[in-house]
Amino acid sequence: MPSEKKVISSFTVKVGLALFAGCILAPISLMTMFRLAVPLQTLRLLFSVGSVSSMTLGEQTGSADGAALFCDMSSPRSDVCELKGDVRVFLPNTTIVFLHPTIRRRSWRMKPHARKNDRHALSSVTEVSLSVVASSSLRHAPSGCTAESAAPAVIFSAGGYAGNMFHDFTDVLVPLFITASRFHGEVHFLVSDAPSWWLDKYQPLLRMLSRHAIIDMNRRSSEVLCYRHVIVGLRFHKEMSIDAAKTVGGRYSMADFARLARTSYGLERDRAIQLPRNDNNNGGSGVESHHRPRLLIISRKATRAFTNVDAIARTASILGYNVVVGEADQQSDLAALARLVNSCDVLVCLHGAVLTNLVFLPAGAVVVQVVPLGGLEAAAVEAFGAPARDMGLGYVQYNIAVEESSQAARVLAEPPAVRKEGWLALWSAYLVGQNVTLDVARFRGALSRALELLRH
Repeated sequence: MPSEKKVISSFTVKVGLALFAGCILAPISLMTMFRLAVPLQTLRLLFSVGSVSSMTLGEQTGSADGAALFCDMSSPRSDVCELKGDVRVFLPNTTIVFLHPTIRRRSWRMKPHARKNDRHALSSVTEVSLSVVASSSLRHAPSGCTAESAAPAVIFSAGGYAGNMFHDFTDVLVPLFITASRFHGEVHFLVSDAPSWWLDKYQPLLRMLSRHAIIDMNRRSSEVLCYRHVIVGLRFHKEMSIDAAKTVGGRYSMADFARLARTSYGLERDRAIQLPRNDNNNGGSGVESHHRPRLLIISRKATRAFTNVDAIARTASILGYNVVVGEADQQSDLAALARLVNSCDVLVCLHGAVLTNLVFLPAGAVVVQVVPLGGLEAAAVEAFGAPARDMGLGYVQYNIAVEESSQAARVLAEPPAVRKEGWLALWSAYLVGQNVTLDVARFRGALSRALELLRH
């Protein structure tokens, strides 16, 4: 027994010496780190950086001086960390250091994008490294800040499927609205993976959410920005929509986002035409001439095009619509298309990203979504039907019959096999190259239903 006590005592002394040496070296290393914009590999040496999944779900830690850290990893679509206190953002290496008086040193990584389980999307999203260090260890260190701000900051990525309008809205712009609206424009946006054309395209909307110039994290190489409040990641509720009950104070809805979108692009119409309930057949039209609503048919330029637009337009005109036909794709001038959509009361479009322009419709307008073959009925409702209703729009879904599709033979031959391969296979097999020739007699029912909704 005496010999065992001697061994334990010797071991304790060695551990004590090692800890003492660590306490001396750590502040020196940290002081050096904050004096210079350190390379990422140096941070990896200083901290043991783990994946974001190593954080406890919904962990919240605070201190007497108001410093707090809260990370919510419970959503299947997005991870969000909120830091309040002394937060320093190293732009050269996309690193965030949070000085906290009580939290033990820890580090983790996360990708601030609202499609967290989609590996294909995340492959183009820049990873952010977060480190929490004891503020007491930096008491005598210079701040290292090249700029300080009292306004909060939101850090996010515009990567993933950037350029696809639906994903731009459902993965980035709507979650950004959810996350940043409570700051009423007094917030900084730090964005990565955003091409200059992307920032230009959505600049009107981004300006409505923040009064400050956007900070492009990929194009600023030597700055250390210091904040008292930083949110990393964007909150996601559901596809291209908002659950008002989950917003701060329950104050924001998808109708509010749509109103902001219309305002940001200078659109004049807030409400669609409301038809009188006593409209009756006027020469077979169903609408009196002075109450004719304006109907827009968007025909895509390439895939998923209507092949009989003229016949569709004639049928709509007979029912009492003033018909406008427009072509659009992902490269269309967004501001011009937004003005055209806003000028109309009913929007007819095949399922696809172009239908995202429904956010520019005036309240009370009606969306008629034409769904091609491929088992897309439920996905169509989730992507555009539910959001349309959340915006205060009427919604009509027209699922085409087999004989209306240019892909009829292929879809009938192999739908189960293709669906098992996942969304990308489904998109390639059925959506790319599938055009639609509407049965106008059958489609007349959908157009009549849209008129009924305008009467309500």
